[in-house]
Amino acid sequence: MILNEKLSEALAVLAAIPPSAQAVGVVFSPWIELNEADRILAVIQVGTFGALATVDASIAQAQDAKGTNAKLIGAGKAVALAAAAGNDVQATIDVAATELDAANGYGFVQLGVAVGVAATETAALILGGSARYEPASSFNGAGVVASV
Repeated sequence: MILNEKLSEALAVLAAIPPSAQAVGVVFSPWIELNEADRILAVIQVGTFGALATVDASIAQAQDAKGTNAKLIGAGKAVALAAAAGNDVQATIDVAATELDAANGYGFVQLGVAVGVAATETAALILGGSARYEPASSFNGAGVVASV
């Protein structure tokens, strides 16, 4: 760890699912190539749940940015949230590049957030860490407009 490094330099905001009153169905982040960061952290945020709603989030892997041969990474890389647990909650999914099926050419990841039963307020960020080159923030997605 570099002592004078800002956390905003150590992490990259690789992609986002903007805040919305998400209808029933699935919203996906763009596919992200894990060539610049060795780890990602997906941060899923839920505001007010719709009545009896559920929110499920998972990380998939693919062989290219088009999602060729997409498949889930595996056990433990998904979360399930329910209205019964209360509003205004967060969940995280941590993935290392070594968890991808690199032997078969998998090097891209995507976050999917699925809402069931009733519309629910959601948002998500995918952060990249353990960058191969510093600062990690140089790999921020186009949606990052300021970093102080």
